[in-house]
Amino acid sequence: MEVKNPQVAVLCNNEVFELLKKSQENAKLIGGMNHSTILYEVNKYLEQRPCAKQNATKIREFLIKLKHMPINLTKKEKLMLVNDPPDSVLQLSLGIKDFYDRLSEPETEMLLNATKQFSGQFEVITKQERMEEEEEEN
Repeated sequence: MEVKNPQVAVLCNNEVFELLKKSQENAKLIGGMNHSTILYEVNKYLEQRPCAKQNATKIREFLIKLKHMPINLTKKEKLMLVNDPPDSVLQLSLGIKDFYDRLSEPETEMLLNATKQFSGQFEVITKQERMEEEEEEN
């Protein structure tokens, strides 16, 4: 097999996971023992990643939400958010180039909320909501 243009499209982990599940059935026909071992190991790794809980509809909705945000992300940054949804600002900053220059604090919170909702975690409480809660307690 020859790759003519490597940048035409990339697969997210969920797509790879689904392809591996399908190809594992035919693994003995394709490449013997080494191929089966590789498929098994990669499949076990991906089963423990967030992609195992994702589906095409959920990914599509998340990407549409990202598209409508006032944040310009590259395809690779969006892929990173799909493959490994960050749950902290630090993780988010590691995956987005020039993070502190490109994103304001409200945009960061908006993006973090979206990734947490996508990954099924609880919604992040914004600083303003936190301050309002503290004022109510006092």
